Amino acid sequence: MTGTTDESVLLAATDEDDADDMQDEHDDELAAITGNGRRKYATTQRKAREGALQVLYEVDLVGHAPDDVQDRQFEQMGLLDEPREFAARLVAGVWEEREMLDAAIAALAPAWPVRQLPRVDINILRLALYELMADDTAPVGAIINEAVELAKRYGSENSGKFVNGVLGTVAARLESGTLARGMGAASLAPATNAGDVTA
Repeated sequence: MTGTTDESVLLAATDEDDADDMQDEHDDELAAITGNGRRKYATTQRKAREGALQVLYEVDLVGHAPDDVQDRQFEQMGLLDEPREFAARLVAGVWEEREMLDAAIAALAPAWPVRQLPRVDINILRLALYELMADDTAPVGAIINEAVELAKRYGSENSGKFVNGVLGTVAARLESGTLARGMGAASLAPATNAGDVTA
C-alpha cells in the first residue's frame, strides 16, 4: 500500500493493469449478486465505497477534517448525486462509530492488535462492518466482496485474506442468526474493553 501525506493523499493500486482486469471481473460478479444485471448500480456502489475509503484513509493518516477531505476527494473522483450521497453517508457513519468499530475489529481478530494493523486494512474493515451492521439494503456478499477487492487493490499481499477472514466471521454469525443486521457495531463486540479501542 502506498500513500502520501500531502493535500492530495490518494491510495494507489499495487498494479494498475492487474487492478483494472480484477475490477472488470468483480463488476460482473457484483452485477450477478445485485440481480437483474444491474452492472451500473454495482459499479457506482463500488466507486462510492472507494471514495469513502479514500476519505477515511486520509483522515486517519494525517488528521484532516473529514468534511474538507470529503469535498476534495469526491471532486477528484467525479462522485456525483447518489454515489456521492452514499459515500458521504458511509464516511459520516464510520467516523462517528469508529471507536466501536475498532472494538469490533479487536474482538473479531484478537491475534492482531488494532493499533498494529495497516491503516488501509483498518479503514476497509471499518467501512464494511459499518455497512453490514448499520444498514440492511446491500447484500452481505456484495459488501464483503467489495471490501476484499479494495483490500487486494490498495492493501498488502495478505490484506485480502485478512479482510475476508474477519468479514467471513461476521457473515457466519449473520447466517446462523446469532447476529442481525441493523444492530450496530456494538453488537459485534459486546465484551470488548475500552483498552482495545484505537483513538
